[in-house]
Amino acid sequence: MARNLFGGTASDVAEDIDGRRVPGAVGTVWDGPSDGARQITDLTDADGAPIIQLQADVRGFIPAFYGPANDAERVWVDFGVGRIALVSVTVGDRLRKHLVDVDPHQSRAYTDERLASYLPARGTEVQVPTGDAWLSAVVTDDPSGNVLRLRTADGAERTRLRSTGALYLDSIGKRTPLCIGAPGFGPGQTVINVSSTAASPSSEGAVFQVKGDGSVISSGTVTAANLGNARVFSGPLAPSAPRAGDVWVKYG
Repeated sequence: MARNLFGGTASDVAEDIDGRRVPGAVGTVWDGPSDGARQITDLTDADGAPIIQLQADVRGFIPAFYGPANDAERVWVDFGVGRIALVSVTVGDRLRKHLVDVDPHQSRAYTDERLASYLPARGTEVQVPTGDAWLSAVVTDDPSGNVLRLRTADGAERTRLRSTGALYLDSIGKRTPLCIGAPGFGPGQTVINVSSTAASPSSEGAVFQVKGDGSVISSGTVTAANLGNARVFSGPLAPSAPRAGDVWVKYG
């Protein structure tokens, strides 16, 4: 523990009952002004040598001394006419240091220690115990609110996860905004599943699916430029004026 410095100033003097200085007076140090206070004996002088009592100098001044090891800010000295409080003379210095210190309360260090496994520092990894969620967000049903927002340096909004659960994907530059890898997925396994019910890994309520082999299954109408009003041609030559949706079966 730290020790604070006391005494050594022009106002720190040993006095008699009439207020006169008492050169060489011997005094004791206490942890409080009441009769139940405890005498403090683990003191040191300015050079760090242990002392039990205080002794005024030839002018009656109380020399500088270090208080108890519990970092006390105030002690009470008694030179025979009652206890007088002394406040540490280093309070101002320590306050200034406290104001500029990066982590004066050690709260940052405590937070870093506690959250290291959940909110990692830059460049580190998240370690999540089996069965635990890495992040759980509680939101209101507000379509304008964002749980996650990705912005460029100029302030343009890109990918957003709304509080409603909707996910908006906007890539920065000419890049694929969404890429889903499904190594090892078989033809019957669903890679993408759009359901009319709450999201589920099963096919219950599925209205649109993409399977592991690339098959696309839709329960509704599929509209595209090359679908509908298709014409079928066959033979060794392609049709002379093909249109979108035409089918040519070549043979011969």
